[in-house]
Amino acid sequence: MRRSGKFYGPMVELSRLQSELNRLFATFVESNQGGAATATSWDPNVDVMDDGQKLRILIEVPGVDAEDVRVTVRGRVLTVRGTKKGRTRSREGIRFFCMERYFGGFVKSVALPRAVNTHQAKTQLKEGLLEIVLPHVPDQREKETEIPVRAEEERRE
Repeated sequence: MRRSGKFYGPMVELSRLQSELNRLFATFVESNQGGAATATSWDPNVDVMDDGQKLRILIEVPGVDAEDVRVTVRGRVLTVRGTKKGRTRSREGIRFFCMERYFGGFVKSVALPRAVNTHQAKTQLKEGLLEIVLPHVPDQREKETEIPVRAEEERRE
């Protein structure tokens, strides 16, 4: 469904809600650790696509190395954890007037719209874009399966 030039629907709204909750949780955790939460919260952007055979998830993680990323699936939730390294330290005589780049850890969870085969999952991190491909698991509810009916056996005493 489209509304004013943008996609709209329950999954889009759920994704936006999840992103906002991730951001708020990260802010809460960092503020309780004494960090400057508003300057260090990072919630990577995500696209989830379904072509009928597989889910394709794209997550923007610029500046993150593949060895610093961990992808897990539990139930129907995909979670990506990672760390972006390389913060420039303030040195004597140098003042920052603006610092918008984020460095440090992040966690992004995405609700998957259907069951997936994690054994055939593939990932690729290229030019700051993490691609995760998860084949569908066939829906057994749509497959007709015959269950044999057995007659009750007589009891012998």
